[in-house]
Amino acid sequence: MDDSDELLRLRRGLRDLADGDRPAGPAPVAAVVSRGRRTRHVRRSLAAGAATLVVAGGSVLGVSGEDRPAPPSGPTAGPVTPTRPYEGTYAPQPPSGAHDPLDTGPARPVEGVRYRYDLSAVCDLRYALFGGRVWERTDGGSAVAVRWADGRMRGFMSWTDGRRSRSEPDTAVFETESPATLPALRFRLVAGPAPECLGREPERRYGVAPAATLGPERPERNVRYPYDMTKECGTRYAVFAGRLWRAEGGGRTETHVDWANELPLAAFMTLTSGRTAVLEWPAGAEETPRTTTYRPVEARGDDCG
Repeated sequence: MDDSDELLRLRRGLRDLADGDRPAGPAPVAAVVSRGRRTRHVRRSLAAGAATLVVAGGSVLGVSGEDRPAPPSGPTAGPVTPTRPYEGTYAPQPPSGAHDPLDTGPARPVEGVRYRYDLSAVCDLRYALFGGRVWERTDGGSAVAVRWADGRMRGFMSWTDGRRSRSEPDTAVFETESPATLPALRFRLVAGPAPECLGREPERRYGVAPAATLGPERPERNVRYPYDMTKECGTRYAVFAGRLWRAEGGGRTETHVDWANELPLAAFMTLTSGRTAVLEWPAGAEETPRTTTYRPVEARGDDCG
C-alpha cells in the first residue's frame, strides 16, 4: 500500500463520519496511523525522517520521524514542488490561491519547522489535520473574530514533541503573518474518533517545502512576527523588513546551536527601532528563549562563507 492509497482511505473515512455512517472498528485516522506504524520500515520521507537540532547543554529540539510515523495529511492534487535550496536557504513559500487546494504541510513534518497551512472554515478553526494526525484547539475552539477569505485562513503550522517536556503533550501551533490580527492558536491531539467536519473540508495538498517566511516588508514596531532563520551564513545575517541585517558580535548564536539539517528554524523577529531588530530563538523544553540583536548593513562581508 502506498501513500496515495492511504490518502484515499483517510478521506473516505472522514467523509463517512460526515455522513453519519461510520464503519465499526477503529476511527479512520487511528486505523491509518496503525497501518503506518506497521509499514514504516518500507517508507521514508524528508530524508529518512526529521533530523535533529542539538542545543548546548544536551537539549534536543528535533526528533526522528521514524519513531513517530504518520500517514499523509489528506487528499492531494499532487505534491507541492519544493523550492530549490540555495546555499542552505529556502525561498519563502507563497500562500495558496483562491482556487487552490488547502495547504497542509508534509505527511511527516519536521519538528520545529514552519509549513504553509490553511485552516478551513468548515471546522470553525477548531480542528486541524496536520502531519497525518487530527488536532483540536487547546481552548476548546472559542470564537475568533476574523473574516474568512474564500473559506480558509492562511498561515503556518509547526509542532513540538511532548516527550521533551514533563508537563506538555504534543503541541501544534497555527500562526498567521499578521499576529496582531489573529494570535497564535495552539492545538493538541484528538483522543478518539475524527470530528465529522473534517470530512467536509475542501481538497487538501501536501508538500515538504518549509514556509521560510521572512516577515512583512513593512513590519510594525514592537510586533513579534513569525520568522524562519535559514542556515546561510550561519546566523550572522538576516533579511527582514526589506533590509539586510548583521548580528551584533558576529552571530554568537552559532556557539549555542548546532545545525543538523538544512531546514530553516521557526523563530520570531521584532523590529524594536529603525536600526534594531531582535531575533528570538526557540529553546529546549521549559527553557527561556534566547535572543540575538541585529543592526542594518549595506552588504554581506567576508564572514559569510
